[in-house]
Amino acid sequence: MAIAGRWLVEELEQRGGHNNEYADIVYGTVVKANPLQIQLSEKITLNAAFLVLGRNVVDHKENIILDGSTKEITLKQGLNADDKVAMFRLDGGQQFYVFEKLSDEALKDENS
Repeated sequence: MAIAGRWLVEELEQRGGHNNEYADIVYGTVVKANPLQIQLSEKITLNAAFLVLGRNVVDHKENIILDGSTKEITLKQGLNADDKVAMFRLDGGQQFYVFEKLSDEALKDENS
């Protein structure tokens, strides 16, 4: 095991607690875009107070160079109802960082 990996394992062992207290990746489905609600399971739907949105799941502007000129474009990446998303459940489970929409291909791999 690499030194960094060994250090991490030692830190986790010293901390103690249960596995569900640590960060992990979870998947959800956008139920409503505005106000944002993401269904995590049959019984759990998260609202905006529990969600932190990454750059890949919001509309945002980017500068690109096209034919030698810098142009500003808007990337429309906001979440819509029925989008499937990947999230990090942050330490303690009180916040979820939504970092990516899942493609149809990713969903096929997940269900295989």
